[in-house]
Amino acid sequence: MNSKVQSLRDFLASADRIALVEVAGTKGSTPREKGAFMLVSRAAIFGTIGGGQLEHMAIDKARQMLFSPLE
Repeated sequence: MNSKVQSLRDFLASADRIALVEVAGTKGSTPREKGAFMLVSRAAIFGTIGGGQLEHMAIDKARQMLFSPLE
């Protein structure tokens, strides 16, 4: 089996809740294109939206949501 597919399966199996973070649009020079995504769980990250401050802010926001009670 493809190691990326197995890595994704392992990630999904290890998480009870997951947030999808996706690049919805870009303007100018960017490290990733529209549609790039990462999955964030309470303890791990799968993929990247390009790194840097924006990615860290997105991870923080996703984790705030993941640690909040479900409504």
